[in-house]
Amino acid sequence: MKQFLIYISKVIGILIILMYGLDTLYSYVFKNGIPRNKIQKILQTKNVHYDIVFLGSSRTENHIDCALVEQLTGKSCVNFGLSGGSIGDMLILLTLADSNGVTFDDVFLQVDYNYNSKGLSNNFKASLIPFIKNTDIKKELKKDKQNFYYSSIPFYRYMKYDKVVGFRESLLAFLGKKPKINLEVGFNPKVGVGLTKSGQLPTIYNDKNEEIQSLISLMKEKRVNLKFFIAPYCMEMENRNRFGVLKSRLTNIFNYSSVFDYKEEYFFNCGHLNIDGAREFTKILIKDFYTFKIN
Repeated sequence: MKQFLIYISKVIGILIILMYGLDTLYSYVFKNGIPRNKIQKILQTKNVHYDIVFLGSSRTENHIDCALVEQLTGKSCVNFGLSGGSIGDMLILLTLADSNGVTFDDVFLQVDYNYNSKGLSNNFKASLIPFIKNTDIKKELKKDKQNFYYSSIPFYRYMKYDKVVGFRESLLAFLGKKPKINLEVGFNPKVGVGLTKSGQLPTIYNDKNEEIQSLISLMKEKRVNLKFFIAPYCMEMENRNRFGVLKSRLTNIFNYSSVFDYKEEYFFNCGHLNIDGAREFTKILIKDFYTFKIN
């Protein structure tokens, strides 16, 4: 029995050492390797100024070509939109950027189907795991006490969120493999034409979104111009006419939901533009706020 207990103790000891070792290795790679997502990019960016920043979900990431914005306006631009990203995600992104001395003049936030959202998206939360010791990130993750407890266990957090920060991503980061998307501008275009619908728009919008209010307060404190926009949807999207309600919630919101009516060739699916539509939309939106000459 004694020999068995000694053997078990050794196995447990080796496992603990291995977990701490792998956790340290993974964390080092994600913190110091070539950034493979926008969270890593922001955390590695310090004391940089952007003239224009775009925030939102894939309906920002796939729709705003910041390289085109820079070409047309001469202003620096970055697209921090995240596929599946919530408004809470965007608030944390801005908080992290501010902590690193990243400054902006103008911020555009896509607000449409996501107005009623609350909290962090699952993928975003998973992407924060390697940086759990960061003060702002730790504070945010602590809001979910049970999840924070498990996320604090060395290496277990990487196993739990393997799809986002597991072996594959850590290996690619270690090898210095750049992501498909150019993180310097953040635009991730779609290729193809279609009107397939997925998901649905709210029939009722909440009176207030606390995370948007926090974001408004942060931008006001930093003296940043904050504007909201509704990205295009195809004509077949139900409840699209309900977007008018958001005008009473956010006075400086600009509705582009119907800007491509009868122009099906610009859609990848009903809720996302293809690369041609994205570049055309980028021109339309930017022209409404900046002076430039479109060739």
